[in-house]
Amino acid sequence: MTVSGGTSRFVSKKLRKLRWKPQSDSLQTSTDIFSTGSWDDEANEVCLWKTTNSGESQLISSIEHKGDVTGMCWQTADALVTASSAGQAHLYKYEHKQLVTSQTWVDLHGCGGASGVAAYGETIATAGEDGKVNILNVRQRNPVKVFDKADSCSINDIVFSRSSDILTANMRGQMKLFDLRSNKQEASSIYLLSNDQVSINCLAKHPSQGHIVISGAENGLLAVWDLRQGKHPTTILSAHKSPLSEVKFHPDQPDHIFTCSQGGELWHWNGSSIRSAGVQVSAMNASLDSTSSPWLSSEAVKHKVETTSLVTKQPLPINSVDVQGHSVLFGGDNEAFYILNNIVM
Repeated sequence: MTVSGGTSRFVSKKLRKLRWKPQSDSLQTSTDIFSTGSWDDEANEVCLWKTTNSGESQLISSIEHKGDVTGMCWQTADALVTASSAGQAHLYKYEHKQLVTSQTWVDLHGCGGASGVAAYGETIATAGEDGKVNILNVRQRNPVKVFDKADSCSINDIVFSRSSDILTANMRGQMKLFDLRSNKQEASSIYLLSNDQVSINCLAKHPSQGHIVISGAENGLLAVWDLRQGKHPTTILSAHKSPLSEVKFHPDQPDHIFTCSQGGELWHWNGSSIRSAGVQVSAMNASLDSTSSPWLSSEAVKHKVETTSLVTKQPLPINSVDVQGHSVLFGGDNEAFYILNNIVM
């Protein structure tokens, strides 16, 4: 089955997370392997797929996963981490074209289980619906640090803003920054989306500028944050009409971001259109040069950012999106994944 400009495959399971496997060396321009994780099934699984020259996707390896796959990231080019609604985290190694369980951390989270996972070097962080954050090391069986009461409500997502800082997003519209070097249990900074307590569903960190973060909310709004400036978003963008599922920066061209929604939409946001308009950032900042991000240009973003819908609106939620090179990978509750090739940047 082919979609416009790409391919798709029906997998008989609702997909919660999809991730391209990173390049194993700097000579590679792209990778043709990706992982998927299912949810809402009696037997969920994590799968590895490889795209062939004909554009078809072949199953390389699959492994059963206890609970829903609620979080997924590649810790290295050959190590995949998942979070589970059963309160666990799993580390899988990619060896001899197979996924092999390398480490499992159990009983990390109570009611509702883990809701997200992030990795930086050998450090892994999990967040849960129980408001707890665990810091793990791939070489150790027990958590190296636990923020037992990181939050009083459900945490929806977690990212590393840099090696020593993690950022969480909660259902009350707050982001909290935790310093892993500190002995304190409390967040070192708290950021607020609005006074309406709208849930922040997902986070994405700029690939090279850790202080720039984009969040997606329950009301469909995108917010751009500069963690160095104040406690509120730099810019709020009207985006989808339904809750955002994920937001992703392009890893090599961060002027481009991709979003998907529970309303079945997939959008490409072209921030380079702001650059080409030669718009000045606010008087406080210098003009928008090659080193500054167009996403921090509040007036410009509101009026100059180009958005493109990449697929016709799907009847079921799109839960996950990932991008590398000119290829966008996405999937959701219609039990299929899709790869769109030749996305124009």
